Amino acid sequence: MRKSVIAFLISCIFILGQLFSAVSPAHSVEFGQDALGDPNAIDVGGSSGFLYSERLVFTAAHVIVGVGETTLEDKTKRIAYWERDGYVYAPGIGERTGQKKYRVKKVLINPTYKPRSGNNNTRIDDFAILILEESIAMRNQVVVSSESDIAGFIRDKNPVYMVGYGLQNPSQRTPPQFGTLSPRKMTSYLVSNEELREFYRNNSQKVTPNQTILDYGVPNSEKFGSVCDGDSGAGFFVEKGNIRYYLGAVGGQQAGIPNCQNATLATFGIGGGMSGITATNKFLQLIKEAESFVSGEKQKEIRKIEEERLAADLKAKQEAEAKAAADLKAKQEAEAKAAADLKAKQDAEAKAAALKKTTITCLKGKLTKKVTAVKPFCPKGYKKK
Repeated sequence: MRKSVIAFLISCIFILGQLFSAVSPAHSVEFGQDALGDPNAIDVGGSSGFLYSERLVFTAAHVIVGVGETTLEDKTKRIAYWERDGYVYAPGIGERTGQKKYRVKKVLINPTYKPRSGNNNTRIDDFAILILEESIAMRNQVVVSSESDIAGFIRDKNPVYMVGYGLQNPSQRTPPQFGTLSPRKMTSYLVSNEELREFYRNNSQKVTPNQTILDYGVPNSEKFGSVCDGDSGAGFFVEKGNIRYYLGAVGGQQAGIPNCQNATLATFGIGGGMSGITATNKFLQLIKEAESFVSGEKQKEIRKIEEERLAADLKAKQEAEAKAAADLKAKQEAEAKAAADLKAKQDAEAKAAALKKTTITCLKGKLTKKVTAVKPFCPKGYKKK
């Protein structure tokens, strides 16, 4: 009954995960260490993810499409939900209130993903990519580990880290605190496929038979930290300097871990617990598809910016031309008015001059006569002096 309740709660994460309001931060990863401010840990709707590049978030497929067997219609609806309403926050944050949301543009589910089936509690190729509408600034470099990288990590027992947003203890299940927790880190190491198989042989009493064994394993314990519900989708990685070598997502396979339940209900297996993972270098084609999509989106954005710039330049040019034309028209009208005013003045002066009276003196023998008129002339018999 408890397992069915847990499964139900996890399935509700898809719809409810992003709706929980942020409260004072708790922590995640049972027996882990605080990882507030981690540059790659992402809260994915109450589960976890890993910021691979400025617009790509790696997570587990079941985080997006739900746990258990789902129909194609269900998967389509859940993907549509994420592409319509999904968002994430910046990496490593605790308190979400008032924080910027980065909307999800597209979801890519690995096409070979298979959920748990029957007695097989292994999820096959449990990997998905969230493509964001806008960039989150990267503070480090992330590389997908190659097979040779992984062989070296196993040989040298390099520390393997995981930073998740899952539960820390059973008390956080009631009420569910998914989507309100701060990131927490576990520090373990990587084991080979044969060592992973050996763990399953030693812990056969804790797992059903006929499990699909994945590529590699990461031990869980009170010393290293242990995966809990909500850590699904977080990334296992090796860190060297400013480079994180990404190994794989949490979620494919878990065995012999308490999963933040009461000790009477669940305990570690012999030698602790184990997270089985599929190496993400298996999904390079999907990553390439995501990167190609991002490149296309950026090209569209560049074209849009250029189109907006050209439109703004054209508008500015048209406005400048219109202003110049208006100024020219105003100048021409002013010049025409000045010319008209001058002509009117000249006409008025001419008219005034034409109407001005003058006086002439006319003589007739010894007689003198002055004549004043607009156009004076001497009377008959008189001559103008």
